Amino acid sequence: MKLGDIYRFAVQLAKENDPRTAEELEDDLRRTEERYRKLDDGEKELFDADALWNPYADSRLVHGNPDTDVGGVLWGIDIGTGEMLLADRLRERGRRVDAVFGHHPLGRARPKFGDVLHLQEYMFAQMGMPITWAEDILAPRIKEVHRSSAPSNYDQAVDAARLLDLPLMCLHSVTDNLVDRYLNELMEERGPKRVDDLISVLMELPEFRHAAANNNPPEVYVGDRKRRTGKIALKMTGGTAGPKEMYEGLADAGVGTIVFMHLPESHLEEARKHHMNVVVSGHMATDSLGINLLADRLEDRGLQVIPCSGLIRARR
Repeated sequence: MKLGDIYRFAVQLAKENDPRTAEELEDDLRRTEERYRKLDDGEKELFDADALWNPYADSRLVHGNPDTDVGGVLWGIDIGTGEMLLADRLRERGRRVDAVFGHHPLGRARPKFGDVLHLQEYMFAQMGMPITWAEDILAPRIKEVHRSSAPSNYDQAVDAARLLDLPLMCLHSVTDNLVDRYLNELMEERGPKRVDDLISVLMELPEFRHAAANNNPPEVYVGDRKRRTGKIALKMTGGTAGPKEMYEGLADAGVGTIVFMHLPESHLEEARKHHMNVVVSGHMATDSLGINLLADRLEDRGLQVIPCSGLIRARR
C-alpha cells in the first residue's frame, strides 16, 4: 500500500465512526474551508492543508513521502527517538519496516491537540447535556490543553525519522473513534445492569485480559461494582480528559455510570458529589483496541504490523 493511501483510508474510517453525524462533520469541514479562503497568501502558506479533509488535528503524516510503498510497519502507542532507532535496528536485522506509526500526537499534530476537544461538545450533547453548557465548560479546558501542549518538544521523534529516512505517522483520534464506537455498541448490545457486569464485558476482550494480567485491569474509581449502572456513557475519544464540570451536566442528563480510558485525580470528588459511578477501562488496553480495529483492516490489505511501545496486538 502507498503511505498516503493508508493515511486517507484511516481518516475515512474514523469519519465513518465519528460521534458526530455526517452532516455535523461536513459542516465542521466546510467552516474550516471558509476560514482558509479568507486567509491572505502568506497565511495560507502556514496553514495545515490536511485540515481541509482531515478533521482530526492530532492525526497526521508527520514525515515521509505519501507515495512510499509500505509493506511493513512498526506500530506503537508512544513513539520517540528510541522507537525510531528500534525500527532502524529491526531493518538492519532483516525485518521489513517501511514506516513507523504512533498513536499519541507527534510533530505538527501536537501543538493543536486542544482543538480536538471540541468533539466532546457533540458527545456531551448526545449524552443529554445542553450544547451551550457543553461548549461553555469545554472552552477553558481546551485552552488549558493547548497551553500544556504548545511547549512540548513535538518534533523530537520527527527529527529522528528524518535523519533515519523513515516515514512517521501518528493516528490518535482516528483510532480513538473506532474504540469509542466499538465499546458503545458493545455496551448497548449487552446492556450491563450492574457495574460488575460492565467490567465483565470489558474483560471478555483480549486487550483488557492482557492488561489485567499485568496488574492493570479495568477499575471502579468512584462507586462500587455491586451498584446499578443506570444510564451508561462511554467517552473514549475527543482528545483527552474533559473538564471536571461535566459531571453535573451529565448527572442532570440522567447518566449514572461513565466509562473513561483514564482521567485526572481532580475529577473524582466531582463524580462523587453527583453520585455517579466512574469506571476506568485502562489507557494502554483501550488505545490498543482502537489501533487493532484499524490494524486488522490494514493487515487484510497486505500490511504487516510489528507491535511495540505498549501496543497489545490482538486480531478479530
